[in-house]
Amino acid sequence: MSGDWLRLLASEDFLGALYGGDPPSPDACDLFSVHIDEREDSVTLGFDTRLFPVNPPVEWEGKGFNAFEFHLVFTGVTGFRATGWGAAEAKDVRVFLRDGGGLGVELGPEGSGIVFRAAAVRLAGPRAYRASDSP
Repeated sequence: MSGDWLRLLASEDFLGALYGGDPPSPDACDLFSVHIDEREDSVTLGFDTRLFPVNPPVEWEGKGFNAFEFHLVFTGVTGFRATGWGAAEAKDVRVFLRDGGGLGVELGPEGSGIVFRAAAVRLAGPRAYRASDSP
């Protein structure tokens, strides 16, 4: 399933240009935000990574940035189910293409976490910043 994540993020509409077609894997990204918007039938997931883009925009150069965050906005969400949420569930992220179109998202191990289907996804809020040097 991480193959679908990598194909999605490697596209030019997502992080392809910034990462030279080799975006960070789910294991290299920390899920720091889950925003559920029932008005728009959307779920926005915020991710942070210390794998800095290999092709940063000119305006980022020379600023000492060493971290990157981005949001994936899933729209047309159906089948949303939450059965628990905590640090363990935030560490287990799976995004996959569904047969017949759309995407599936699973956060957490089987039996606990959040699952849903989405008609589409888009990138929002990519930004670079300087993170602390401590782990």
